[in-house]
Amino acid sequence: MESKGEVTILSWDWNMNERLKTFTAKAAATAMATLLFTTQAPGLTGSASAAQAGAGSVNEAVTGENDQQDATSNDVPEGAKISSRQAADNILKLFPMLKKATISFAKFDSPNSYPPPDYKAWDIGFQITQGNHSMSFSASVHAGTGEVLSVHLPSEWLENQLEASDVRLTKEEAEKTALELLYKAIPGLEADEYVNLSELYSPTEQEALFGHKQYQFGYQLKHDGILSEAEKVYISVDERGQATAYSRTTTSAKYPSSQPMASEQKAREVFEKEFEVELAYISKNRFSSKPGQPYVLGYLPKGSSMGPINANTLERIDSLTGKAEKKSNEAQNKKVTGTASAFTAASGSRLNVQQAAERVAAHFEIPKDYKLDHSQLSKGYYGSTSNQVWSLSWSNRNANISYMFMRDISAQVDAVTGQIYSYTLMQRVGPEMGQEKPDQEKQHKELTAQQAEKLAMNTIISVVPNAKEQFQLNRVIETDNARTFLFQRYLNGIQVQDDTVQVQVMNDGAITELYTHIAATSEQLPASTKPEISQEQAKQLYLQKYTLTLNYAQYGGYSLGRSEPVPFGINLAYVPASDMKSIYNLNEMLDANTGDWFFMYGGAGSTPQAEPTDIAGHVAESALQSMVKHRVLLPDEQGRVFPDRVITRGDWFNYLARAINPDMDMYYNSDSNDKLFADVTIDSPYYKSVKMLMDQRWLGGADAEKKLKPEEEMNREELAELLVRILRYEKLAGFYALPSDLPNIADAGAISNKGAVALSLKLGLLPSIEGRFMPARKVTVAEAAQVLERLAKLQGKTDHFMSGSRLY
Repeated sequence: MESKGEVTILSWDWNMNERLKTFTAKAAATAMATLLFTTQAPGLTGSASAAQAGAGSVNEAVTGENDQQDATSNDVPEGAKISSRQAADNILKLFPMLKKATISFAKFDSPNSYPPPDYKAWDIGFQITQGNHSMSFSASVHAGTGEVLSVHLPSEWLENQLEASDVRLTKEEAEKTALELLYKAIPGLEADEYVNLSELYSPTEQEALFGHKQYQFGYQLKHDGILSEAEKVYISVDERGQATAYSRTTTSAKYPSSQPMASEQKAREVFEKEFEVELAYISKNRFSSKPGQPYVLGYLPKGSSMGPINANTLERIDSLTGKAEKKSNEAQNKKVTGTASAFTAASGSRLNVQQAAERVAAHFEIPKDYKLDHSQLSKGYYGSTSNQVWSLSWSNRNANISYMFMRDISAQVDAVTGQIYSYTLMQRVGPEMGQEKPDQEKQHKELTAQQAEKLAMNTIISVVPNAKEQFQLNRVIETDNARTFLFQRYLNGIQVQDDTVQVQVMNDGAITELYTHIAATSEQLPASTKPEISQEQAKQLYLQKYTLTLNYAQYGGYSLGRSEPVPFGINLAYVPASDMKSIYNLNEMLDANTGDWFFMYGGAGSTPQAEPTDIAGHVAESALQSMVKHRVLLPDEQGRVFPDRVITRGDWFNYLARAINPDMDMYYNSDSNDKLFADVTIDSPYYKSVKMLMDQRWLGGADAEKKLKPEEEMNREELAELLVRILRYEKLAGFYALPSDLPNIADAGAISNKGAVALSLKLGLLPSIEGRFMPARKVTVAEAAQVLERLAKLQGKTDHFMSGSRLY
C-alpha cells in the first residue's frame, strides 16, 4: 500500500498463523515461504497495522533534461548513509537493462512491506514509455547499507527488450545466473555463508507446460556462521537465463553472540520433555477454492511444542514477542463461560443494510459521531459461500481533515443469519497526529487480565453460534496496551484446525477487533473419531522425525490492531527441523489412521504421483509421458491414463487449464460462484477450468442460458476450432473457406470450418492421416497429448499465444 505522506495504513484480514513473519517483499511468487506459527498461535488471525512511518518522508523529483537520473540527487538525508543517486546506481549495476528506463522519482521512507521493517530505504521509481503506453514500477535499496532490496522487472517490457530465442535452460543452468546476481548484490559473500533453500524445502510448485519457465531460487544467509531467519534472498530467472526479480530480507536488529551457553543435548531434553501432540480435524486441501473440502483425522504439535528454545536459557521463546513463553499460556484450553445471551440467528427475510448495522451496534461500540458511510452486499466468504454478506464501514469525517478518505470502523455481517464475522476499529497513523487519544474516563480505566478475559468470552458467546459448546480459549497474547484472545473450535472433543475466533481487548476495555473463521460442517468430518494411531505413538513419530538446529530466530515487527508494534529482534535458538533439514517447522502433519506424513497446505506437488503403467510402447508414449510429467494428465491409483480413451470437451478444458497451472486445484480461486453456462455451475468438475480459460480469453464470455456441452465427446474438427480460438486466429480462419484452401486433403468437402482446419494443418497441430483430415473422428487421450505438446512448442512463435504479460 502506498504512503501519501500524511497517512500510512496497512490493514487486512491476516492469518498470522501462516504469515506473521513472511515479508511481502519476496513477491517473486516462490512457494518456499515458510509458515511459522501454526503450532505457536493456533487460530491467530487479525488485522495487522503497519508501524507509523518515520517523521517526514522525503520525496525527490528534480526536473532536468533527458538524463534518466534527473529524479535523483547526491543529497543524503538525515537517517540515510547513501544518496538517492547512489541507490539508483546500485540498482542499475544489478539490472543494466533498466538504463533504458526513466527514473521518475526517488522517495526516502520505510519500505512498504509487512512486517514493517526496522530500517529506512530508498524507493526508486522507473517509468517505461512505448508510444502512448507507459508502465511504472519501483525498486528499493537499503538507505543504510546500500544493498538492493527489491527489483521486479515487468514481464511485458522484458518480452519487448529480449530478442527471440530458442534457448531453454535447465534449472541447474539458470541457477548460474542467480548465483552471479547473488554475489554481485552482496559483495564479499562467501560460498559457505549461505544455504540454498531449494535443498531445505520440498517444492510444491509444478512446472507448467505452457508459459516460459520461471525458476525461483532462495538463499538463506548466515550471520557469524549461523543461519539467520531474518536474512534471505529470492531470485527469479527465466529459462532464457534472464534474471527477472530480486528480493532481499534483512534486519537492523542487534545479533546476540553465536556461542550458545546451553548444549544441543540439553535443549533436546527440554524439547522431548515438553513436546505434546493433539488430535485434530485437518483439511488436506486448504488452498482449494472448492467448498466442502473433506477433513481427515491427524496429529499436530500442541501449543508451543515446535517453538524455538533459547540457546542460552533453555526457555521456550514466544515467536511473536521474543520473550520467554509464559507457562500459563501453554495450558490455556479453557472452556468458554460467561453470562451473555447466546447468539440468536436472525429470522425472516434477508437483512437490509440498516438491520445489519443495528446488529453490529448491539454488540460493539459505534460512537455517536460516527456515520455509516459505506455498505456493500456481496457473496459470502466465511465458510457459507451460499449466503450473502454485508460489508459496512463507519467514519468520523469531522475528526481531522486527513481522515477524509478513511473508514474508521468496519464490519462484515451475514445478511441471512445476522452473524458478525468481523469487526475492526482501524488504527489511525500519521506523522502529525499520532495515536488517537482515549477520552478521560477510559484513560484511567485499566482492566485486569480476568476482566478482559471475561469480556472476550461474553463477546464471542453473543456473536458466535454455539460458542460455549464448541470453543475453548487457546491462547492470550499480551502487548503493552492490549490483550488478544485466541479461541479454537472443537467438535466431538477434537480440534478443528483453522476454525478460530480472535478478540482483541484494549487495556481500557475497548474491543477493537473480532475475527471469525468457521468453515467445517459435520458432513465434511470423518465418521469415526477413533484414530488407529495412539497419541503416544504419534508423539514418538514426531520426535523421531524432528531434530534441533542452532539458528538465529527473528521476532517482532508486527502490531495487533491498535497495539504498539513489537520491535524486531533476534534470538539465538534451537529450532525443530524435520528430516528434510529445514531450519523451520515445515508444517507436516501425521495422518492419525495411516501414519503417513502430509503437508498441512496440501496440493498436488506435495503428493507423489503414480507412474503411468499403460503407455509403454504406445505410438504417443513420449507425448503422454510429457503430459504426465507436467501434470496435464493425472494417472489413477493404478497409474493408468487410458491413452486410447475418447475425450470429452470438458476433458480438453481440464487439460488446457492444467497446462497453464498444474497446481490449479491448490491455488486457483474464482472470485465468483456464478453459473458460467447452463451446464457449468460451481459444482461442475469443469468449473475451475472453464473459468480459467475464460480469464485467458480462450473461451467466450459466460452465458447462463447457453450450453457449453462439456460432457460431449470431441471430434477433430471441434478440436481445430478450439485451437484457433486459443491462437486467436478466428478472423484469419475466415479467409480459408474454400476446398482449394485444403490442398491434398481428400475429404475437404466434409469439413465445415475449413479455415480452422487449414490453420491447424499449416501449423502442424493436427496433421492429416493418410491424406485425409477425418473431421468427425473422435479425439483420444493420446492424440490430445500430442496436440498439446505441439502447441507448447509454438510458444513465442506466434503473435498471441502465451505472449506478452501472460508469459509469467
